[in-house]
Amino acid sequence: MQNNNHNKNNNILNPFVPQHPAQPQFFAGRKSEIDDFRRAAFNSAKLNPHIPVNYAILGTWGMGKTSLLYEFQQIALKELKDTIRCASFYLALSPQSCKTWDDFTNNFLRSVRSTIITTEGIQAKIIEEIKKWDIEFNTGLISAKREKSSSHDFLEALENLWKKHLEPKGIEIAFVFLDDLHYFPIKSDDSSYLNLRTTFQELVHRGCNYSLVVTAPIGLLTEIAESAEPMIRFFTQFNLEPFTLDEAKEGIKKRLSLTKQGIIVNDDVIESIVAKTDGHPYFVMFVMFELLSTLEKVKNVNLKFFEQVWPKIRTSLFRTVFEQKFKNSAPKERELMIKIAKFDSEIASASDFPKFKGANTLFSRLEERELLLRKERGEYSLFHPLFAEYLRDQ
Repeated sequence: MQNNNHNKNNNILNPFVPQHPAQPQFFAGRKSEIDDFRRAAFNSAKLNPHIPVNYAILGTWGMGKTSLLYEFQQIALKELKDTIRCASFYLALSPQSCKTWDDFTNNFLRSVRSTIITTEGIQAKIIEEIKKWDIEFNTGLISAKREKSSSHDFLEALENLWKKHLEPKGIEIAFVFLDDLHYFPIKSDDSSYLNLRTTFQELVHRGCNYSLVVTAPIGLLTEIAESAEPMIRFFTQFNLEPFTLDEAKEGIKKRLSLTKQGIIVNDDVIESIVAKTDGHPYFVMFVMFELLSTLEKVKNVNLKFFEQVWPKIRTSLFRTVFEQKFKNSAPKERELMIKIAKFDSEIASASDFPKFKGANTLFSRLEERELLLRKERGEYSLFHPLFAEYLRDQ
């Protein structure tokens, strides 16, 4: 997605690029989740025998899951550096890297040397140790002295890494951050979800202190419950909600302050932005990006100015975000979404459209694509009120 509303005469630095997760310097909100992780990280590092907590950061599209993952890594490595000694492995998953369990394990083990970050002062020692790691690479497979990789090979490799290289150098806990867990196939002959759970559970049993932190769409754990039900109990879940007004204020003012340009956005403007976007983090950032793109000599943004430029921002949002989602939908999906948008209630179910052929299947597909949100069993709403506005214009 691209933002095209640039003012050619605008030399203002704009820190509200919505397409990227928030870097730690810009991170705001999510206080309860951060407090929970901070306590658990210390507890998991110091407990003996090891009982690490595993986390699943869940939320709909644009809710800031990856941003929170980055923040957790920052807390473990920087904020808690004087109290715990940790190692961190971050891997952004992709459909290609997760086609099978072997694909994932090979990709993960190959990336260990390049992705490991440790508490300050021991990074060089750990890197030197990992160079001694005796995993062998043959014809694209992590062989671990076997003809083919397997769950057992992966388990042994991580146990070897912990006991021979991490623990001897003083590492108390190793965090494994996996972004976009949903790229693992839901149904397969060899369930990657169960393999993941079994591997990290067994590592604890063998005296290795790995804490697994993943991100996923909010419905994933429910979706895999039938085939991999133990995964639900394996994670402490964080279900991310839209920003509160205070969280939005913190995020906006922090970014403006760090750019040191003297730009002030009045509180009533932020209140209006939150009201129009329902506090959706991506849309808050999008609106602020477009708002700063309209500024020339204005340094203090008041409500009157914002209301003047809002129609232009709204048009850009519709064109850049919603039009793409609409055009990427099948004709029947588009037709049904328009009907839902024009329905006399924000909540709808397939039974409300008895004459619409295949409504049940389409509702499920739209939920999978995060265009519909499940409210109660069989009841849904469009994923955002502004999207409903866009659809009513079609």
